[in-house]
Amino acid sequence: MNTAKSLVKRGYPVGAALWVMWLALASAPVFAADVTAGATLYQRHCEGCHGASGRGDFPGMPDFSRGEGLFKPNVTLISAIKAGKVAMPAFEGLLTDDQILDIIAYLRTLR
Repeated sequence: MNTAKSLVKRGYPVGAALWVMWLALASAPVFAADVTAGATLYQRHCEGCHGASGRGDFPGMPDFSRGEGLFKPNVTLISAIKAGKVAMPAFEGLLTDDQILDIIAYLRTLR
């Protein structure tokens, strides 16, 4: 039985569209960030300034253990990490987007 065609025949084109979208999304692979890899990358690239606990070793740094700076979309955080800040080096070309996502996932576990 083709549920999408059945819904269209019954006069439910929106239902058919939603059914097709659900099937597409349900079968799509899910990519999860790797928290363990993120911890290793954080230790290598970030811990020197942000500290082992993520509290920040210098004035004005976000306290990641309290979630500061992490309530933004991943794409915004990736962009900021790639570009760097005044005292923070840019990681464009040094870390991939997936590696940055691993670090973000790790930071979100520090609470």
